[in-house]
Amino acid sequence: MLSPDDIVKAMTRIELEGDGDFCDRCGEWAARLRRGRECQPCYRLRRSIAMYGLTIARYNAIWRAQDFRCALCGDNEEPCDGGIPHVRRRPWQIDHDHHCCGMKGSSNRCCVRGLLCRSCNLNELPAYERRRRLGRGIPNAVIDAYLNDPPAQRPEARVIRGRDDAYLPTSWAFIHDAEVVENGHIGWWPGS
Repeated sequence: MLSPDDIVKAMTRIELEGDGDFCDRCGEWAARLRRGRECQPCYRLRRSIAMYGLTIARYNAIWRAQDFRCALCGDNEEPCDGGIPHVRRRPWQIDHDHHCCGMKGSSNRCCVRGLLCRSCNLNELPAYERRRRLGRGIPNAVIDAYLNDPPAQRPEARVIRGRDDAYLPTSWAFIHDAEVVENGHIGWWPGS
């Protein structure tokens, strides 16, 4: 294991020898920055959030309202929340209602229902919705509850200024908040 001095020496050497810099959004070291001062993962995440009419603060508020988990299966093992690393880094999927406003190619923020893991967003939910639209399939209480009361539309998903807009979902502070909830500390202050 490296000592703190070895880590500082390694970071200094990389910083001086490489062309990279620290990302302004998440604070991570990146060999290359995109569009000014942000790393590739932050750039991709910001673009996908904007595509659905959300802001980083709104994304964080929805994520917080879901207790930093997939709204359907309860999984919390995606890379952005300190869970088990996956082979490829990918952010959580933004689930939206395709039949909400009839908008093609983009989405309005009223259409966003919640944040799901890749498996639920690409496999479970579309198959269930398709079967239900055709009048087939057995009702699933968990999915029906999610569709009838989406986390993004709940009052607890409102943005808290100074908290939700303070960091990206890939930052250390966001990961720390997810770990606090994971360990059973529901309130933000000790003793709450």
